[in-house]
Amino acid sequence: MKKNKFNRCILAVLLCTTIISCNQKQENKEIEEIPIGSAYENLEPLNAANYFETISYIPLETSDESLIGNNPTIWVSGDKIIVISDQNQCLTFDKKTGKFIGSIGHIGNDPEGSQSFSGWLNNASSCLYFPAGNGRNVIYDTNGNFKGTQNDPDLTNGFYGVDNYDYLDSDRLVMHLPATDEKPDRIYIYSDTAVLASYPSKGELINTVSGKMENITNMNVFKIPDTEREVISISYKDGLQNSLIPSEQIFWHVGDDLFFRELFNDTIYQVEQEGLIPAKTFNFGSKQWKREDRYNPKKDNAIYPLEVFENDDVLWLRFIVNLHNENDLKMYNAIYDKKNKTTKVAPYGEGVADNIYGFIPLQPVFVSPTGEFVQLVSAENIKNRFEEHPGQTGYPAEIENLRNLTEEDNPVVILFE
Repeated sequence: MKKNKFNRCILAVLLCTTIISCNQKQENKEIEEIPIGSAYENLEPLNAANYFETISYIPLETSDESLIGNNPTIWVSGDKIIVISDQNQCLTFDKKTGKFIGSIGHIGNDPEGSQSFSGWLNNASSCLYFPAGNGRNVIYDTNGNFKGTQNDPDLTNGFYGVDNYDYLDSDRLVMHLPATDEKPDRIYIYSDTAVLASYPSKGELINTVSGKMENITNMNVFKIPDTEREVISISYKDGLQNSLIPSEQIFWHVGDDLFFRELFNDTIYQVEQEGLIPAKTFNFGSKQWKREDRYNPKKDNAIYPLEVFENDDVLWLRFIVNLHNENDLKMYNAIYDKKNKTTKVAPYGEGVADNIYGFIPLQPVFVSPTGEFVQLVSAENIKNRFEEHPGQTGYPAEIENLRNLTEEDNPVVILFE
């Protein structure tokens, strides 16, 4: 019996050694580097024809039932466009025609009700998850059918940051939680009520700022220029400062693969149930934001990566400079051409010029796992574009038809890839 136990111990040690060795090889192997810092020092206009082949315009049907409110969030799932707005509605439209299909879920205290529609989409299962309080979520499919409930595997006790959700496949869900005063930045892989795996991410082991309200001296909320996105700026008694962006997303998909970036980190990781595998790295040059300066309120001119949109051809990074300084904060678009291995950076306000049709500059807010970039433009902005360029002609029919929109109409979806 002792011999068998000893052999099992040896086997376990060898297995652990093998796993560690494999992880070290993954960490040490040369990974693709994307030059951001040098491109930022030499800003260039971004043109759609260099990266995309098709651009489509889908006006969303306007009716009393389908009226979209302010600050909409948009997703694409299969043949549906899903829009959530401040009116506490989750609406679906046909992806090809823009015709209104119906609504999903409702706000309420009943078993099928949610607290809000600030949820997330599992594109593999075509299901939406909406928060119902205390880590409980209600689940609806994109046809509007209630599918049940689900509980988060862990909760953040205190005001430390933003929780993020995504998926590995139709059954396995992924959750990232920020570091607290007791727990590290961590990732959970789970299914229903079962935790399949959990491990620290590449972030902090212990949060160096307090999550307790009594240690906060000031809290300010302001908008990022040219956007509706908000930054929550928090100052602490010890002189540190934290800036949180509630809408920030640190997961994204390229096909079936899930990718992740830790806040302030320059490395992109592929998420597996066994752990994080380094995939690419951003080279921010002299603008890199070192971890020890993360909460330094006087830190300036450093690059803070905000979100990534990616398909097989391009990686689109949106980043901020001077995150802690409301008056000097600026946002930029960077596009990395995967085939030509080139990077260009331009101010966010310029967008990507549509030199295919000469219409609205491109500015995605979502990319589907199949690689389709998605943008939502208000009818008012469409109308203004025509008025500001009265002599421009030669538009395709789908753009010409947008001239009939009024300011009261629903937004227009732009799809490009």
